Amino acid sequence: MGEHRLGAIVAAGAMLALAACTAGQSGKAKPSGFLGDYSTLHAGEKGQALLVYVDPQARFTAYRKIMIDPVTIWRNADTKALSPMEAATLVDDLDDVLRITLDGDYQIVGKPGADVMRLRVAITEAEGSHVVGSLTDRFDPELQAATSERPSSEARGFVGRAGIEAELLDATTGKRLAAAVDRRAGAHTFSADKGTWDDVEDAFRYWAVRLRDRLAELRKRG
Repeated sequence: MGEHRLGAIVAAGAMLALAACTAGQSGKAKPSGFLGDYSTLHAGEKGQALLVYVDPQARFTAYRKIMIDPVTIWRNADTKALSPMEAATLVDDLDDVLRITLDGDYQIVGKPGADVMRLRVAITEAEGSHVVGSLTDRFDPELQAATSERPSSEARGFVGRAGIEAELLDATTGKRLAAAVDRRAGAHTFSADKGTWDDVEDAFRYWAVRLRDRLAELRKRG
C-alpha cells in the first residue's frame, strides 16, 4: 500500500468530518451500464445513494464474510480522460478503503461460501479538482457544492467529482441483495495544499463508511 494512500486512510475519521461539511451529492444519477439491470433501483431517501435497491427478502444476519471483487474503472465518457496511472491509483485507493473499513464487521475472504456476500464496485466518474485563473473560465453549475461565497477574481476552482456503482450479491447463488448508484462532488476550496484527487478520495471514504453503516442497519432488520 502506498504511503500516500496509507496516510489518507489513517486520517479517514477526520477527513470524513470535513467532507460532511464541504461535499455532497452531485446532480442526477447517471447509470453507466456496470450494474446491467437497473429496473429495480429507485430514488434514495435522505442520506442514501441517488439510486438504491435492497432485496426485501434478504437476511443480512446470515452473512458474516465478504468477498470484494477487484475495483474497476468503468470506461465511458466520464472516465476516458484518466491516464493508466491515475486509474490505477484511484482503483487502489477505493479498494484499500473498502477493505479497511469493512474488515471490522466482516471477515474478508477470497472464495464463495454459504455465509459470504460478494461486493462488486466500479468507479464510473472521476475528475480531479483544479484551479484556473480567469473570471472568464466557466463553472459547471451541476458540480458546484452549495456555498454563499463567490470565488475571488484571482482564482476559480473546479471541484473534484466521483461516481460509483456497487452491488452486493449472495456469493453462492449470485442473487442481488442490494445495489446503489451515486455521485459526489467536493466544495470550492483554494488552499495551496489541496491535492488534485482530494475530493475524489473523500468520496471514496464516505461511501465505504456509509456502506458499513448501512449493512449494520440491515443486520438489525434480520
